[in-house]
Amino acid sequence: MEHFRYKNNGLVTRTSTDQEECESSCSLFFFPLPELPLDQQLQLQQLSFINTDLEPLLMREKHVTYLKRALTRLSSGFVALDASRPWIIYWIFHALELLDALPEDETERVIGTLKPFWNDEHGGGFGGGPMQLGHTATNYASCLTLALLGTPDALEAVNRQALYRFFLARKHATSGAFTAHVGGEADVRVTYCVISIASLYGILTDELKAGVVNYVLSCQTYEGGFGGEPGNEAHGGYAFCSVATLYILGAIDQIRDLPGLLHWLANRQMPFEGGYQGRTNKLVDGCYSFWQGAVPALLAEVLRQQYGDHVPYQCHQKKLQKYILLCGQEITGGLRDKPGKPRDHYHSCYCLSGLSVAQHGDAAGEPVVYGDASNLVKRTHPAYNIGYDKAIKTIEYFKAKGPFQPE
Repeated sequence: MEHFRYKNNGLVTRTSTDQEECESSCSLFFFPLPELPLDQQLQLQQLSFINTDLEPLLMREKHVTYLKRALTRLSSGFVALDASRPWIIYWIFHALELLDALPEDETERVIGTLKPFWNDEHGGGFGGGPMQLGHTATNYASCLTLALLGTPDALEAVNRQALYRFFLARKHATSGAFTAHVGGEADVRVTYCVISIASLYGILTDELKAGVVNYVLSCQTYEGGFGGEPGNEAHGGYAFCSVATLYILGAIDQIRDLPGLLHWLANRQMPFEGGYQGRTNKLVDGCYSFWQGAVPALLAEVLRQQYGDHVPYQCHQKKLQKYILLCGQEITGGLRDKPGKPRDHYHSCYCLSGLSVAQHGDAAGEPVVYGDASNLVKRTHPAYNIGYDKAIKTIEYFKAKGPFQPE
């Protein structure tokens, strides 16, 4: 793998030094397993990190234990994330969903926790907690969680008329984008949160869609990726939000510089580590396994329509899985950004989501699994990032109610 290492060509900068240090920390996990001393091989097997064939293992049971522990108790430091409670719930439950360990006995408790987060006092929407300002991001996390639970009680916990009014009030008058909250910023992140939830819950009207495609297209940069707003730097999170929004609206074929997007995306997958960076000249981060890794899945169909079935999938699926399994797993459970970083629920969710799109992303073929066959996780929907089956079920549930009529 040495020829994949970063070369500074004699120009040493903070960026080049950080990249070299990152590769060095990852290289410890890429050491050829058959060359390890036998006692170390046995120790890794006992830790469930590799199997007897010396293939990497997804430490499923350890991750489940780590995630479920947070459903009953969090450390005092989490008080700083009080306004992110819907996100914490979503990260944990979606990660458990991917591991096929969703605790169905917790469904009613989750519904009971999320419903008081809806705030009618200041324009509607789910906030970060009771009496907190409604925000499109926490609204997104709340609605996704209810959808992945998938029960009628969970889906009916959302008042669609009130949700629609909240979305319509967030519509930016001139750009076609949406604002995050009353008086808040407008960008593609917020716009994706609105369009994705509106489409899931069957309330995506022409009024909500007006101007969205042109706004998103205007956020593509000279690099080929997408920024948060027109003129911003291309970024993995915003690229996902942009492409997913266009996918939902059936407008991916309108991307102005598709070759540029593919070039930018391919260069974000790190040649040595195998994972993705979020921006040019940044370090690999496990969360971009989904934010960047889902984009090839969203583009695959339109690429084959435009260029033929011979077009390869635009991600090295096994290298991405290798990074997640070898560098992303904390030995005691949970997943992380990169070696040397602590585990957390956010990275556990998005590393596992990235593992899912790396395995299932090319829907035209069979799943691609790196390492042990038991590493296969459930399929996530690349546009919504909840279980593929739950996303389709939610859409069909509300579709069966007939056309939505705003009141």
